[in-house]
Amino acid sequence: MNTDYKNKTLDLKTKFSNQNFVNYDFTKTNFNSAIFENTNFENCLFDSSDLKGSRIFYESNFENCTFHKINLSNTTIGSHKGVYKNCVFENCEYKSKGFNLTHFIGCKFIKAKFTTVNFNGSKFRDCMFDAKFKDVTFNGIYDSNPDPQVCLNNCDFSNSNFGNFVSFDNCDLSTCVPPKDRTFDEILYQVDLSNPKLLSTGTPDRIVITF
Repeated sequence: MNTDYKNKTLDLKTKFSNQNFVNYDFTKTNFNSAIFENTNFENCLFDSSDLKGSRIFYESNFENCTFHKINLSNTTIGSHKGVYKNCVFENCEYKSKGFNLTHFIGCKFIKAKFTTVNFNGSKFRDCMFDAKFKDVTFNGIYDSNPDPQVCLNNCDFSNSNFGNFVSFDNCDLSTCVPPKDRTFDEILYQVDLSNPKLLSTGTPDRIVITF
């Protein structure tokens, strides 16, 4: 693999546009709030990399890439039609914003932690989640998801743990696998009587908004 960036710190807000990275090792690379536009990554390794503050925009694509031990809480990892195909995210943490109009295909999220995340218009197909979720919303109400089944299609949550307020807005879960030994009907309920398409774990006492 190409190691030109391994263990290196980039200049602040280095900008990459219309570039292709194939077989690159970004182990312990400090991207220093780098900005990526129309950039493609294939067979790349991001191990203990520092992506804090980085912005990945405008149809940047990742294929067969591995992300290991990375905090992606302050990283915009796929705005404007970014695609992740057959990528593995292991021991990664996600919090707050960062997922806008992002498409994940055949990806695995292993030992992941999602907290206060809204997957705005993002789509998941053939993905596996071994993750802990809390205050997370999968959103099928955007123009990018014209069909409820587009948001989540054939996704496996069998090794996941749903905490409070894990919500699915206009999502068809019929092709998905729920957490082990549970059904989606057991886990989710209509939290807002004015919005029958919004299902959530809510809180343990199952409070319902009635106004």
